[in-house]
Amino acid sequence: MKLNDIWGYGQLFGYSGVDGTNRFENDFIGTLTAEKIGIRFELRKWIKIFFPLQGEIVFSAITGDMIDAKTANGDFFVTFANADTIVGYSPVLPVVTGEIELQRATIGEIETYKTEFDCVCVCARKEDENYKFVVRHLFKNDLAEDTPSFLNVNVDELKRARYAYFENMPACKDTRYEKLYYKALSVQKVNVRSGEGQIPCTWTTPDRVPHKRMWLWDSVFHALAMVTYNPDLAKNSIRAVISQIHEDGFIPHMIDPQKHSNVTQPQVLSWGVWEIYKKTGDKAFLAEFTRELDTYLEWSMKNRDVNGNGLLEWASGSDAVHCRSDESGLDNSPRFDLEEKLDAVDFSTFLAHDALYLSYIFAELGETEKSAKWKNVYKTVADTVNQLLWDEETGAYYDRTFSGALTKVLTPASFFPLIAGIPSKAQAEKMVKTLTDKTLLWTKLPLASISQTHPSYSTDMWRGGVWFNMNYFVIKGLLQYGYIEIAEELIEKLLSQTNKWYEITGTVFEFYDSKGEVNPFYCERKGAPIDPPDWRKHIHSIADYNWSTCFALMFIQKELYIGERK
Repeated sequence: MKLNDIWGYGQLFGYSGVDGTNRFENDFIGTLTAEKIGIRFELRKWIKIFFPLQGEIVFSAITGDMIDAKTANGDFFVTFANADTIVGYSPVLPVVTGEIELQRATIGEIETYKTEFDCVCVCARKEDENYKFVVRHLFKNDLAEDTPSFLNVNVDELKRARYAYFENMPACKDTRYEKLYYKALSVQKVNVRSGEGQIPCTWTTPDRVPHKRMWLWDSVFHALAMVTYNPDLAKNSIRAVISQIHEDGFIPHMIDPQKHSNVTQPQVLSWGVWEIYKKTGDKAFLAEFTRELDTYLEWSMKNRDVNGNGLLEWASGSDAVHCRSDESGLDNSPRFDLEEKLDAVDFSTFLAHDALYLSYIFAELGETEKSAKWKNVYKTVADTVNQLLWDEETGAYYDRTFSGALTKVLTPASFFPLIAGIPSKAQAEKMVKTLTDKTLLWTKLPLASISQTHPSYSTDMWRGGVWFNMNYFVIKGLLQYGYIEIAEELIEKLLSQTNKWYEITGTVFEFYDSKGEVNPFYCERKGAPIDPPDWRKHIHSIADYNWSTCFALMFIQKELYIGERK
């Protein structure tokens, strides 16, 4: 078992909902600083805990909830005792600094550091050659007197438990990427939150810093990875999203314990529920959501087909540069720079794909009429996509304006119909030639999120950056049509480049440079990057990004959910 031992800025450090109750508001969540060993806790105003160790530091493990190291002066270890308390031992005492000047006070053996909103208490005692320490986050009016009681916590027992979590995981199937595999498991663990407010069970977030909320399609991606090692977490990841359905069938794309958004996201829930069922055999779970899945797809058809031609259009906003279509999940994609509603190739394909999987669900439960209904929806939408969105000349599918013109803006979404079995064999052959054209999307690290020939092509998010989810859907389609070697080549390119940047930075990123040249921290993200990176000043390609680790894990473990060609 090779755990992450690479120190790097931005890695998450927090208490997981796997281990107990954590909190959404004012989460005591840390990110590693560039200098060793420092943790910046991202409160309303950040507070940094720094250990001024001298000499060489050799890390045994750096995970989302523990740091274990040998130093020139002695052993170092830190982990969480609960959601607001870190404990451990160190050859030196921690130093506390803040984004703003901290009010410092001493209460007996307790040092307190206050901001306008929060209080951090520190106490320590000498044990042999090391200090045993406690750092505790409290709120403004809380008392600190019981902080020293945490010095009695059995740190060695917590340490054994943190290592045991990984020891009990399935073995890595590709030893070339063993450290990346365990890094993925660590990121997935730290991004689990406990049930709270309107969310009734554990749930997952793409990144506790800075996004921290729950997203619809992200949650399904997380579940597909987690079901391979913790089916209960996977079920809850989907259950948490579906629990937010409105009476009319609408499911928000973004949710937290108190509120939600007013747009939705790609329909992947039926697919996710089916794949978890196939992995677990849990028919009760399969039957738990049939009404919700049915009404959600009905809502999509009723509310996102303005022109009534059977194809769906994303809701869009007015900000063409930064967030033109948040609902699509591809918020700044050049596809939406036309500033008009489009019959969307991906939205329509997702509808067909999820309708097909909902037909599987109903058939498995013996509800033949409903199964037939959704199979018919699948066929009707698939035929319409083929009729209205296919371009024979370029060998790809595109969005369509309401006047009937194809946009010819080539993105990975142009190949999504493969996942739903929509193209004929001849069409698929033409699509693969277009897909692998090295002047278009098939860059050094494929697939670029926009063609290299498009004027907006860059390192910026959906304007050229490479994303795991887009690649996953294309890979799924390639495998279903029998293009195994191309799919495997794409997987290997993704894993090798992801591993390259992981070995440099210690993290797995939100998106990557399609040329494989720019450190992800310095890719554009709705604006120019800053040096050194700091998400509070400008959000960079996000570190320890959950769905990227989920797809990496699935590629490493060969858990691809390829389905069947229809």
